[in-house]
Amino acid sequence: MYRESSDFPAEVGPSRQTSLPLIAEDYFTGPGEFQGAGLGRAFDARRPRYYNIRVRKGTRLFFLFLLLPSLLGFIFGVSLPSLLEVPDVKDLETLNPRPETRLYADDGSLFSTLFVPKRIPISIKEMPSYLPKAFIAVEDVRFFQHSGIDIRGILRAAYRNISKRGLYEGGSTITQQLARNLFLTPKKTIKRKLEEMMLAIQIERAYSKEEILNYYLNLVYLGEGSYGVEAASRKYFDKSARDLTLEEAAMLAGLTRAPSSLSSFRYPERAKERRNLVLKKMYEAGFIDRRTYEKALRTPLKVASFRMTEDKTGYFADYVRQCVEDLLGKGPETWSQSYHIHTTLNLKMTEYALEAIKKGLEAFRRRHPERKELPQVVLIAIEVKTGAIKTLVGGSNFTVSPFNRALYAKRQPGSAFKPFVYMAALEKGLGPDHLLLDEPIRYVDPWTGTPWEPRNYKDEYFGYVTMRKALAYSLNAATIRLLQEVGPGDVVELARRMHIRSDLEPLLSLALGTKEVYPIDLAAAYLTFARGGTYVRPYLVRSIATADGQEIFSVEEDGEEDEKVLDKEKVSILVSMMRDVVREGTARAASKLPFAIAGKTGTTDDFRDAWFVGFSPQLLCLVWIGYDNNMPLGPGESGAVAALPIWIEFMSKALPMYPNEDFHF
Repeated sequence: MYRESSDFPAEVGPSRQTSLPLIAEDYFTGPGEFQGAGLGRAFDARRPRYYNIRVRKGTRLFFLFLLLPSLLGFIFGVSLPSLLEVPDVKDLETLNPRPETRLYADDGSLFSTLFVPKRIPISIKEMPSYLPKAFIAVEDVRFFQHSGIDIRGILRAAYRNISKRGLYEGGSTITQQLARNLFLTPKKTIKRKLEEMMLAIQIERAYSKEEILNYYLNLVYLGEGSYGVEAASRKYFDKSARDLTLEEAAMLAGLTRAPSSLSSFRYPERAKERRNLVLKKMYEAGFIDRRTYEKALRTPLKVASFRMTEDKTGYFADYVRQCVEDLLGKGPETWSQSYHIHTTLNLKMTEYALEAIKKGLEAFRRRHPERKELPQVVLIAIEVKTGAIKTLVGGSNFTVSPFNRALYAKRQPGSAFKPFVYMAALEKGLGPDHLLLDEPIRYVDPWTGTPWEPRNYKDEYFGYVTMRKALAYSLNAATIRLLQEVGPGDVVELARRMHIRSDLEPLLSLALGTKEVYPIDLAAAYLTFARGGTYVRPYLVRSIATADGQEIFSVEEDGEEDEKVLDKEKVSILVSMMRDVVREGTARAASKLPFAIAGKTGTTDDFRDAWFVGFSPQLLCLVWIGYDNNMPLGPGESGAVAALPIWIEFMSKALPMYPNEDFHF
C-alpha cells in the first residue's frame, strides 16, 4: 500500500485574493496537515544528502559576496526594477507560453499551426497528492520555504557545478521556471536570469503557493508536444493524471530536465533511470516511506503504445518556419506573437505526392521483400512561371523522421548533373550534333597511381555519338570526354551561376555527379532551365500578417527579382535535348504522359541514390530516393526504376491542373 509520510504545508506569506480557474484552494490545508512554516521535523527525518554539504567558510563567503548584491537588489527593489524590462504578472491565467501561428494553403484554407501546445487543464485538487510532490522533490524541494528564489539552492547548485567542473544543477525554483516559460526567452544571459528572479518574486507576491504550483503543473513541457501533466499522462500512459500511479507520476516529473532525451517511447532505459532518481528524491524528502520507495523501484516501466499519426504537411510547415526566421530573425522574439502566414502549398498536389511516394515504396518492397527498412523519398514540385513551391516532402514520414532531406541532405546527383556539362558545352559554341567518342576510358592519378575507369551503364558503348544522343542515353564515357573538351572549371562556374551552393571541384568525375548537392538547389537550377535561363529563388511564403491583420511581408512587395543567368537560345537547345531523354532515352517511360516534358535521370555508384528531375512548361518536379546511411538501394535501382515511377504517378495527376502548353523559348 502506498503510504504518505507527510502532506504539504499550508501556504506561507501573502496570497492574492482572486477567482482563478484550476485553483486548489483546499488541497494543502485541513486537519492533520502542516501549518505555517512547520516543515522542519517532517523533512529532518530524511534530509537530502546535499543539505549536509560541508563548505569551507572562505568558499561560502565567496559565493555570498558574489551573489548578495543582486539578491539585495531583488529583495529591496534597489534600482533593478528600473534596469530590467519585467512584464506584469497580474494576469497569469490569461498567458500562453507561445502564441500559435496559422499556416494557410494557396486556396486560403488552414492546413497547419505552429507552436500549438497539447494542453489539457486539470485542477491540482484532482491529482493524486504524490504527483505534485514528485515534481517538487526533483525540481524544488524547498518550494514551500522560499519566496520565489532559493538562495540556499543557488549556492548549492553553484558549489556543486564548480566543484564537479560541470553543469549538474540549475538552481531555478519552480516559480522561476514558471516565469521563464511564460514571460521570457530561452536565451541564457545574466540579464535574462535577473529578470527571471525578479518575476519569480513578483509572482510569489501575487499568487499563493498552490496557485503557482497549479499553473506550473498545467504548463510545464513534458515532451512529445505535451504541455502539462494531464496531456502528458494521456500521451505516455493513455490515462488521466487523476489515475496515475506513484511510479508513473515519478516518470512524468523526471521528464522536465530533458523531455526529448528522456522520453520513454524512445529511450525507456533512460526514462526508468530518471524515474528511479525522482523516487529516491521523494524518499529523501520524506514524501514516501522506505517500503513504498523500494516497491516502486521494482515496478517495471510501462507506457502506452506510441500511436503514430502521419503529419502530411510537416516538412512544408518546417520549411515555412525556417523561411519566416530568415525573414524576421532567428531569435525567440520572432515567435512572441501570432502570425497568419499564407503559403504556396497546394493541398491536392500534396495528396498526390504522398500517394505517389506510397506506391513507389510499395513497389520497392515488392522488388526487395528482404529489406526491413524502406528508403527515404524526397519530392519537390515548383510552379515554373512563378517559382512557387506547390508541395515539398522531405522524407517518407515526418512523424517518424522530421529531418528535412529536401533542404539539408547533401547527396550525389549522379547523371542528374550532366545537363550542367552539356549547357557549358553549348555556351562554348558546341552544338547538339557535335560528335563524342563513347568508348571505355581509363585514367591514372599521377600522384597516387590509382586507376580510374568509369563505365557506362550495363557496359554498353556506342562509338561516336552526338551530344544529343549522349545526354539522352546518359553515356558516361562520352560525357567525360565532353567535360575534357569544355573544361571542368567552366562547368563549376556555370553551376555557381545557377546557385548550386556545394563546393564543387573542377575534376573529371564532375561529369558523373560525384559531388553532393542539396535537392532544393538542384530543383532550383533545373527551374532555370525550365524558365529559359532566368533564375528565380523558389519561395513558399506569400505573405505574413500579425493576428490583428497588419501585413509585415508579402511576395509582391519584397519578392526577389528574376536573374538572367543563361542565354535563352542556348537553354532552348538544351531543353530540346532533355526532351529526347523522355522521348527515347533513359526516361522514356514518362513519354506516355500527354504533356511536353523534359528531364534527366540520375543514378550513383552502387545504386545509392536514384533521381529524376523533370519539368513541363508549367510545373517542375524532383524526386530522390535513397537511404540516410548511404546504403545501396539494390541492384538495378536506377533513377529510371526507383525515382521515375514516383515522378510519373505524381505528374500524371498534377499536370492536368494546368493548361496543356508547349515550351515557347
